Amino acid sequence: MENLWAFVIIGGPIVLGLAILYGGISYWRRNRRLDPLSHQSAQKVREDVREEERRAN
Repeated sequence: MENLWAFVIIGGPIVLGLAILYGGISYWRRNRRLDPLSHQSAQKVREDVREEERRAN
């Protein structure tokens, strides 16, 4: 049981650190040309949700 806790205490932060590192690398390697398209798509979705809420009320 003590070995399990040692693994959790030592291995947990290592796994968490690796996950954060992977996320950071993925973020910096993204295709920045798609950012404006993603922003426009998100705005369209928000507008659609607002319109549906207005219709429901």
